[in-house]
Amino acid sequence: MTPAARLAALAELLEEIAATDSPAEGIVAAYFRSRRFAGSKDRRWITERVFEALRRQGELAGAAAAVGLPTIGRVLALLYLLRIDRLDMADVTAGWFGGPHGLSVPDDDEALALSRAARLDDEAMGDVALSNFPDWLYQKITDQYGDGAAAVMAAYHEGAPVTFRVNALKATRDDLLHLLREEGIDALPTALSPDGITLDGRINLSRHPFVEGGLIEPQDEAAQISARLAGAESGMMVIDFCAGGGGKSLAMAAMMGNSGMIHAFDIEGRRLRDIRGRARRAGVRIIHPHVLRDDADEVLLPLAGAANRVFVDAPCSGSGTWRRQPDQKWKFSGERLDILVKIQQEILARAAPLVAPGGILIYATCSILREENEEQVAAFLATHTEFDLLPVSMIWTAAGLGGQWDQDFLSLTPADFGSDGFFVALLQKRD
Repeated sequence: MTPAARLAALAELLEEIAATDSPAEGIVAAYFRSRRFAGSKDRRWITERVFEALRRQGELAGAAAAVGLPTIGRVLALLYLLRIDRLDMADVTAGWFGGPHGLSVPDDDEALALSRAARLDDEAMGDVALSNFPDWLYQKITDQYGDGAAAVMAAYHEGAPVTFRVNALKATRDDLLHLLREEGIDALPTALSPDGITLDGRINLSRHPFVEGGLIEPQDEAAQISARLAGAESGMMVIDFCAGGGGKSLAMAAMMGNSGMIHAFDIEGRRLRDIRGRARRAGVRIIHPHVLRDDADEVLLPLAGAANRVFVDAPCSGSGTWRRQPDQKWKFSGERLDILVKIQQEILARAAPLVAPGGILIYATCSILREENEEQVAAFLATHTEFDLLPVSMIWTAAGLGGQWDQDFLSLTPADFGSDGFFVALLQKRD
């Protein structure tokens, strides 16, 4: 593809992503499936800039608005070249337009406005635009994190790391690190999780023999930590109440040494579809997936009061993962947050009776918002007096985690250790 065709593709994709609630990742994948002529370098160039533009959308849109330009795909794509790639307007005009698939050349007025927008300094842009968060989320995060808010939001300007969990049923982390380095793949141990490996750079291992053979599973470090905090042990009965693709179930199965039972529930069968194949690759035999339908209470009744651990990885804003899904940051709303908080309350209420006396209900979200986290836990404890908060600090070392943790909850943002944002509360049922 020519530079002009690449720029046109970037503009088209940004426009399409803004016009729909569909995830950007799927839109980009569909775009290239219908354009087989695009080479690997073209796909990489376009994809990287689509996601970087979405991470920096506040800055790009703010610069456009400041000079009276519309915040459309064409303008955002051009401002990406000028503000982020730092190309000169003369070079862009000379080499990035024309041809059968290119954008039209800017007229004098548009070119002048683009040049002005490219030169705007931080003072002219303002804190909200430079935070690259919508106004309402900027205010919410500022109120919640205070002096640390700027660092939290700035962490979302970068891409997320590529992290894997080593399957302890088949290998050790040291062995995998050695084998990867022998292949010339730069890999580092994660800071807190004893099972994690982070790749240095964006390397695609999806078809690597280590993945296909079940030696490693893609899983962010924060999710690995949450599974460790569950404290699942050999012989236990565990319920993964919102199991999704089964990542936490697989991690807990390895902790349990493949001994015991894990019931993996979800309301959508398509989310559970991959569990059996992933479990087979990992050598896991103790996961039993179940789809929760309208008669869920009847299905769960035989398990009442029987589970040593009930893991609730609740549906949430996903705000901790917005580096990976930056478009969702701009599509999320306060109304949606209110709906999710209610759903979380309902799920916790249904999961609580499954916990055995002395057992632990693990409440987790990939969110950094207190409404879904600390406030949700406080509301639960106020209405479920048979549960007590078990401080994460009390079991951190016993869970095999690195470093030290002195807080009641696990509450991470991407600014802390580079992982996704994540929250975990441990709620123990009295004997």
